[in-house]
Amino acid sequence: MHRRLHSILLIPFLFLSLFSFSEKDVSISAESAVLMSPIMKRIVYSKNPNLRLSPASTTKIMTAIVVLKNSSLDKEVTVSKRAASMEPSKVYIKKDEIYLTGDLLKALLLNSGNDASVALAENVAGSEEEFVEMMNKAAKGIGAKNTHFKTSNGLPAEGQYSTAYDLALIVREAMRHEEIVEIMKKKTDQIKEVRTGRVIKLRSHNKSLWKDTPYKMLGKTGYTKKAGSCFAGYIDYNRWRRLIIVILKSKTKWQDLGVLAEAAL
Repeated sequence: MHRRLHSILLIPFLFLSLFSFSEKDVSISAESAVLMSPIMKRIVYSKNPNLRLSPASTTKIMTAIVVLKNSSLDKEVTVSKRAASMEPSKVYIKKDEIYLTGDLLKALLLNSGNDASVALAENVAGSEEEFVEMMNKAAKGIGAKNTHFKTSNGLPAEGQYSTAYDLALIVREAMRHEEIVEIMKKKTDQIKEVRTGRVIKLRSHNKSLWKDTPYKMLGKTGYTKKAGSCFAGYIDYNRWRRLIIVILKSKTKWQDLGVLAEAAL
């Protein structure tokens, strides 16, 4: 389901800074990074922006977009054996349990539930493979030409890649969906199984939500041994100024994010 444009893309950035800075101005451990204005797609900072790397669980942002465009929050999802068997990170939903799509989106974006991701994919498209085709088509449609997904959750797969620039475009698209933005704002939440009422508590993997900073950083984390530490989201400085931020294959994720956010103040 495609909702109206989120207000972030409707309000002109009257006070958007016009400066930019280069790799020489900051030092980060990430192999690739991008800071982008969401209105004009103007690049404020980049480091190897078109380098193809594993996106890890930042993949789940595209999963959420495709789910919202093709389903409804109150649609019931029955968990398959395959979905329940996914390796962590997961929320440990069980075979034949039933959850609302909106709840599984919370599990997807807050707890990075690999099991929730597959359950959603199968519900929307019949199989994860068919859903991934929808993801790739949607990615190309927004200009992410150096992206190819092989899974709905970002678990390692041969031939799966994206770039910091492409992920910035994907975040930009996600910012149009109020449902995604509202979930990313949450520190904690919980979901319930429809029939039994079994409660699963959720806690965001985005540690920056607990930091005392003059800005908020919303987004999706990711990590695998191959991908390193990743983050895709946006910095909310104030109601007039926001910047999309993506880092891939970082050794010091939270430090890198802080350096870039402070440099763009």
